[in-house]
Amino acid sequence: MEEKGSFENVNFDDVKSILEQAEVKKLPRSEHFEETSESVEKAVEAENVEQQAQSEQNKVEAEKKENETYNSKSEKSRDILKNSSEFFPKLFRRGDVISVTVVKLESNGIMVSAGRKEDHFIPTHGLSLRPINSPEEVVKIGDKIDVLVMKDGHNENRIELSKKMADYVKKWQELKFKFERVEIVQGLVIKAIKGGLLIDIDGITAFLPQSQIGLRKGETVESFVNKTLEFHILEINQSIKRIIVSRLKVLSELKEKEKKMALVSLKKGEIYEGVVRSVQDFGVFVDIGNGIEGLIRVNELTWGRRKPPQEIVKISETIKVKVISVNLDTGKVGLSLRQTKPYPWDNVESKFPVDSTVEGTVIRIHPFGAVVELDDGLTGLIHISQLDVKRVNKVEDIVEIGDRVHAKVIAIDKENKKIKLSRKALLENQ
Repeated sequence: MEEKGSFENVNFDDVKSILEQAEVKKLPRSEHFEETSESVEKAVEAENVEQQAQSEQNKVEAEKKENETYNSKSEKSRDILKNSSEFFPKLFRRGDVISVTVVKLESNGIMVSAGRKEDHFIPTHGLSLRPINSPEEVVKIGDKIDVLVMKDGHNENRIELSKKMADYVKKWQELKFKFERVEIVQGLVIKAIKGGLLIDIDGITAFLPQSQIGLRKGETVESFVNKTLEFHILEINQSIKRIIVSRLKVLSELKEKEKKMALVSLKKGEIYEGVVRSVQDFGVFVDIGNGIEGLIRVNELTWGRRKPPQEIVKISETIKVKVISVNLDTGKVGLSLRQTKPYPWDNVESKFPVDSTVEGTVIRIHPFGAVVELDDGLTGLIHISQLDVKRVNKVEDIVEIGDRVHAKVIAIDKENKKIKLSRKALLENQ
């Protein structure tokens, strides 16, 4: 019996042959394994891609579901907020100004809706800064009005609203704004008191000092009561409820505006009628209307020799003046009194013809004769040889400055503005 594992009967050449055959078949087996391995890897890779795609799809669907849930909750939240007044009533704070709607008018007040379940009552006296008899004078159903929260309902207090106080706060704000912008306000004079007037400006009381009224001739403080006037605010302080106004400032601005308009309309060369307001050594101030005062300088008062202005015009005298200059920047106006009259030398020959007898005043004395003023701007010379029928050694022996003398016109030189006179010719005739 043969024993297992014995090599005595094995042909080693056969074994070698078998092994060689196995080596020959080894290569194709290896290639098959590599092909199989590659296929497996591709399959695994495809599986991974598919699983990743599925995972991404699941993620997208989860996010979509989450967004839908969020949107649903948001929509519900908006619905809740939209109707929040039904669940969470609006909270009011004392001192707030809120908007409400008038829903009902009653004999003694109004009912308003403020976005809460219950409406609120405002009595008639809380509707206006001015006294009223009924709510209809101020509001109507459906009006949206601003009210001030006087009591907010805390500490078991009822809610109290006031349109009057909201108007009061708003009016103070408006007046402060106009004060800052230097704007004009209107008010009703309600009472005359010591030192001035009390003014009602849309329910707010202001004080008009007497010095700021701008009283004119014939006016009294009491004459302004119950009149509506325009004012400028000089001072405003809400904490002490103090407002001081001025009518004088408004009048001054109006006067200045009228003056500027009048200055623009003034035409150089035109003649105006005016009133002498002031007489100075250098000239005369004349009021020609609309607040315009012009100056007549001394050299424009007369065609003749210069005289003290006080000798020519008097204060409050009405005179005619000619505009000779206008300065719109400074507001200064130059006037002339003499140019309202004809230039004397233009008609000298007709007024003082040769051989006529004239009368004049001696205004200057020279060694060669005396100068006589015949008219404004017209003078004649009496030569020393023409003073008397006898020989004259000294002019002062015959005439003195200020004497009134008669003489005969013996020659006129209009071109050189000279008139020759003779006293001697008259004496010879006599």
